[in-house]
Amino acid sequence: MTIERSALWGALAVGLLVAAAQPAAQAQSAGVRLNLPPLERVTGQPPAPGSSVVRDDLAVLRWLQQNRTPELVADAWLLLDRNLALFSRALGVDLSKTAPATLAGLRPFLLEVDAASSQLKLQARRPRPYLSHPDLVPCLPRESGFSFPSGHSTWYAAAAELLSALVPERRERLLQVGSHGGASRVMCGLHYPSDVEAGQRLGRAAAAQIQQLPEWQAFIANPAVQAELQAMKATPPTALPLLMR
Repeated sequence: MTIERSALWGALAVGLLVAAAQPAAQAQSAGVRLNLPPLERVTGQPPAPGSSVVRDDLAVLRWLQQNRTPELVADAWLLLDRNLALFSRALGVDLSKTAPATLAGLRPFLLEVDAASSQLKLQARRPRPYLSHPDLVPCLPRESGFSFPSGHSTWYAAAAELLSALVPERRERLLQVGSHGGASRVMCGLHYPSDVEAGQRLGRAAAAQIQQLPEWQAFIANPAVQAELQAMKATPPTALPLLMR
């Protein structure tokens, strides 16, 4: 395992974000469509069984299984849902109360991101790690879908990028939350690290596509959204809460 990759996953594991979760929106997006072939190229293919990447993946998962604490497991449960309100701490506001129009406008874009990751999962058909390696015992509910790319990582990476486009002053903090949304899936053995890395690539590329769409331009031009963005930017940096314990 490379030192850099090991250090990255160790840091993400130790710093899982604590936040309250709410159910994600379920309605299908209307009118928003992503160009899938470029996203597929960015995402790539799952590593070959027996490859050095898979060996590294398994080493990370087994180390985490031996060393995860009840606090880290509890944090992973809080990140179970794909919930935009989890980014509230990065911005220093209660997004559900401060930015309802912004949250409502972002959801259709993120539903299309979910659809793209689901389609790529069906193409890759990589089994979950605990199905291929019975010694791995997840600490979140088992899921029946495929593993590559991680849908949570895709969603959290895309959400972080889109919010960063709206509030660039908080970009570093927003990306930190996005990274931890994916890292929680490795912490609890739902995904290989390479699933999460692929999901992050996909989420970033999908967010870049979304920002070129006319629907995005119409969304950010909405006066209600503009007013909420000003409220989100009003919190002084010195008043922002810590993201990590």
